[in-house]
Amino acid sequence: MEPKFNHFDDQGNAIMVDVSAKTPTRRLAVAQGTIKVSRPVLDAVTGHTAAKGDVLGVARVAGILAAKRTAELIPLCHPLALSNCTVEFTILPEECAIQAECAAKLDAKTGVEMEALTGVSVALLTIYDMCKAIDKSMEIGDIHLVYKEGGKSGTFTNPGRRGPAVVAVSGVKNSGKTSLITAMLPHLKAAGLKAATVKHDGHSFTSDPEGTDTGKHMAAGAWGTAIFDREKYKIVRQDPVDERALIEKFSDADLVLLEGFKHSAWPKLELVRAGNSTQPVCDPATLLALVTDTELSLPGVPSVPLEGAAAAQVILDYLRKEGRL
Repeated sequence: MEPKFNHFDDQGNAIMVDVSAKTPTRRLAVAQGTIKVSRPVLDAVTGHTAAKGDVLGVARVAGILAAKRTAELIPLCHPLALSNCTVEFTILPEECAIQAECAAKLDAKTGVEMEALTGVSVALLTIYDMCKAIDKSMEIGDIHLVYKEGGKSGTFTNPGRRGPAVVAVSGVKNSGKTSLITAMLPHLKAAGLKAATVKHDGHSFTSDPEGTDTGKHMAAGAWGTAIFDREKYKIVRQDPVDERALIEKFSDADLVLLEGFKHSAWPKLELVRAGNSTQPVCDPATLLALVTDTELSLPGVPSVPLEGAAAAQVILDYLRKEGRL
């Protein structure tokens, strides 16, 4: 049987789909797209030197506004009151590109895929508009739905598009973040997960040990180096980067654990260890749990013992809730 387009009646007339008999459910849609730019444009965006101002800040607001007004742009879309909409950007220095991601959420009788796709599209168009004085050859493309949930059709994941789940392991300095991650990893691996890690160094780290061949190359002025064997490889590049671009490098992982990032919006575990800190410093709205050896508690935030198995179980429960296990 050929699929039926539900925006046409039996006579072929365009119609708005009648959803009045449906029951509202939680709806979520995530869409992504990319704009390829020149190096001068990328430098202007990351260096905040574009003549029109904060390119990504304006593009973020434009994307959110567009998602909220999708029904005014797409003729047969239902007007929806979004409960949440976010637009985030990832700088891709190697590709000389910027990736936009829009997530839209609400409880409704119809989905929010078009809102997410519209938000991404307008965010990318805004980047073009703000940077076209530098380069008019920028290319917008690869706009696609990554994920949706809710409604009769259930959950949809675009094969190879959603990327890994991301959880930050946060806390004040010397709270034991590295120790907790290394204690969790065997449990996550035993659950069948491919887990990668990303750590932010607040200082300047040495990319290759002094005296190694690649270390000598960098010390002599190499812009980048690479080393590989039959099982693994490492690439060092002297480029500005953020955690989102590094997460993209692990697109085939199930989970990326970030070490640090206590003030970020990523979902996170926060360590509070006796003798090191007395109060959490992260936004409680971002916390999956407190991991602590004290009696500390936060309203609405579970507390678990400071041990790898308990902390790993929090992440596994989160992944199940998100439909990733």
